[in-house]
Amino acid sequence: MQQRLPGLDALRGIAAVVVVLFHLGLPIHGAHLAVDFFVMLSGFVMARTYEQRLQEGSLGAGAFLRARYKRLWGWMALGTTMGLLAALGEYGWSGDLGLAWLLMLAMVPALHLPATPYLLNLPLWSIVYELVANAAHALGLARLGKAGLAGAALACALALAAIIATAGFPRGGFAEYHWLVLPRIGLAYVLGVLCYRLWGDAPPVAVPFTLAAMALPAYVVAVWLVPWDFAPLAFVLLLAPLMLFGGMQARFASPRALELAGLLGAVSFPLYALHYPAIRLLRFDWGWAVLAAVGAAIWWRYRGGRLPAFALLPFKRGSVAYR
Repeated sequence: MQQRLPGLDALRGIAAVVVVLFHLGLPIHGAHLAVDFFVMLSGFVMARTYEQRLQEGSLGAGAFLRARYKRLWGWMALGTTMGLLAALGEYGWSGDLGLAWLLMLAMVPALHLPATPYLLNLPLWSIVYELVANAAHALGLARLGKAGLAGAALACALALAAIIATAGFPRGGFAEYHWLVLPRIGLAYVLGVLCYRLWGDAPPVAVPFTLAAMALPAYVVAVWLVPWDFAPLAFVLLLAPLMLFGGMQARFASPRALELAGLLGAVSFPLYALHYPAIRLLRFDWGWAVLAAVGAAIWWRYRGGRLPAFALLPFKRGSVAYR
C-alpha cells in the first residue's frame, strides 16, 4: 500500500482554504460542506491506517483514541488560547470565560455557555464530533461488515434527510444542534470507511484530479447562487465520494506539483485550527503583535529551533501527517 496519497493532501488543503475564505467574509454559505469532506476523509484514512489493527486487537480503542487526541490537540489548544486572547479584548475577564478556556483546551464544548459553546474557536465543534466518530469506529464500526456499514450509512442518511426537512441543516457550532449533528457526521465518516473497505486505494471510477480539486469550490458557489435545502445531503452522498476517488488516484507529473500537494496537506489542519481566532485577533492593534509572535514561533520550530513553550506543536520540518 502506498504510504501517502498526495492527492488527498491537496484536497484537504483546498477545503481548508474554502473555510477560511468564508470566515473572512465571503458570502459562500455552502462552505460548511468542507467539514463534511474533512470527516469523510477522516473515515477513509482511519480505516486505511488503523482498522486492521483495531480488528486484530493489536490496537485497543483507548490507545487509538489517545493517538487521535494527541494528533489533534496541539493546534487546537493553540487556537483556543488565541481565541481566549481575542475574547479578553472583546469581553474582558470573567469566570465563565476562564472555564470556557479550560474546557475547550481539553477539546470539550463549553456547555455552560449554551448559545456559544465554541466561543473561543468555532472550528473546534467539528473536531469534537470527529473524535466521537473515531470512538464509534474503534468500539464498533471496525468490526462491522460491509453490509453493516452500508446499513449504518443508510440510517444516518435517512435521519439527516428527516432533520433537514423538519429543522434545517444541522450546524454543529450551535447548541441547539448538539444531537442533530450526529447523523451528519456519522454519514460522512461511515461513507469514508466504507469507501476504503470496498475499494481500498483503487476507486471504481476514474475521476480526473482537476475535477476533484474544482468540485468543492464550484459546488459551494453554485449552492450560494441557487440554494436548496438538500444540497448538503447531495454533496455527501454523491460529490464528496467522487472527490475522494479523484484524490486517491491523483498522480503529479512534476516534483513541484507533488511538493505543493504536500504543502497543502501540511498546512491544512494548522490553518483550520488557527484561522478563526486569528481573524478575531486582527480586530485589535495588539492582535497583530500576538499573531506575529505566534507566526515567528511556528516558523522557528519548523526550521528546527528549540522553543519549549511551543514544544506541543506537531508541525516540524519534514512532517506531513494526515489529520
